[in-house]
Amino acid sequence: MGEQTYSDIQRKKTSIIDSLIHLGIYKKGNKQLYELTLHELETEYHIVNPEIQDISF
Repeated sequence: MGEQTYSDIQRKKTSIIDSLIHLGIYKKGNKQLYELTLHELETEYHIVNPEIQDISF
């Protein structure tokens, strides 16, 4: 896998956050979604949407 630029990572984080908000998820524990890392967001997305294996945003 090649290097991802900061803007690519931010774009992916934003897309996942938008999807989680659409599903009714606004926080993880005591953290707002925007405070989570990309990996944490992807993990949370897989937890609430287990049938989705590949997150392609």
